[in-house]
Amino acid sequence: MYQSKTVNKSTTLKISGDLKEIKDLYPAIFIIDEQVYRYHSHFIDQLVANRPVYILEASEKNKTLQELHKIMDFFICHQVNRSYWIIAIGGGITSDISGFAASIYKRGCRLCFIPTTFLGMIDAALGGKTGINFNNLKNMIGSFYPAEIVLIRKEFLTTLPACELINGWAEWIKIALIVGPELFNSISTEKIPVINEQIILSAAKAKLKICSDDPYDQGIRRLLNLGHTFAHLLETLSDNEIRHGEAVLFGIRCAAYLSSELGYLQQSELDRIISSLSEIHLLSKELDLISLLTAGNPAEILLQDKKIISDDNKLNLVLIKAIGNVFIAPGFTPEFIIDRLANFADKLSR
Repeated sequence: MYQSKTVNKSTTLKISGDLKEIKDLYPAIFIIDEQVYRYHSHFIDQLVANRPVYILEASEKNKTLQELHKIMDFFICHQVNRSYWIIAIGGGITSDISGFAASIYKRGCRLCFIPTTFLGMIDAALGGKTGINFNNLKNMIGSFYPAEIVLIRKEFLTTLPACELINGWAEWIKIALIVGPELFNSISTEKIPVINEQIILSAAKAKLKICSDDPYDQGIRRLLNLGHTFAHLLETLSDNEIRHGEAVLFGIRCAAYLSSELGYLQQSELDRIISSLSEIHLLSKELDLISLLTAGNPAEILLQDKKIISDDNKLNLVLIKAIGNVFIAPGFTPEFIIDRLANFADKLSR
């Protein structure tokens, strides 16, 4: 068991195969990804034990105000009050919308996440960022609301397709690049490495440590945005056909090439990073970057980025000096970023 404390709440992280702790969380109401329920219904029914369940169609296109409205209606119908546990079982989309619902319903209910994806176990369920999409912009409405309990059952990973494992490895590599060589060098050279408890806990603890030091994303936590400005742009331009983890892998490559071009990252370090990313790099479809950039409105999308904190509409990017040495570089215009993406197109699509 691992416990992380922020200024106003602590998160208990635990790997628990049988999840028997769930039966002690009372009163409780569940929000469950419908695909997870389909694959694990017998096990989940035992956890639920006749308590109310909201089945969520978990997709980026469904992470909306309309779906949030349905969840609120469900809470009201079952007379949920602030003493209730909201228990979310699913991946990052499920934790995003469930966490946001828990944070605003009657100004806050108790919250437990049971992440069922690799990405959820090491990233999405940790740190307290919640949100829904708005006007086709990712996580534009949200809150900081850490779960009190995060329970990990790695057996959920056995039913995940390869693309979902890759989504998680993208975030794992991002965290390893931030933390340093010891973690980064521990990844194997298999196409999709085996995920064990140590792999999960190493990244999860690192993520929680960063978030506990900076719960409201004002300082060191911004380093976790490595690759994400590029990734969110790709997700939006592709109408979410490019998955988050795949987009993050692509975004880290962008950050590495730009860091090298600007003189921050030595060629030897660039080669190590690109080689590691190439081991698990897999886009769900062939990426025509130039078509995406010319068909959409990339500058407008970038100007909605939550990392713009100045009045001159310039973006902060997380860049790389070395493995374990990433930093925030300010002052990039959307036009510069789009231009560099277009120029990197051949390198990035390999």
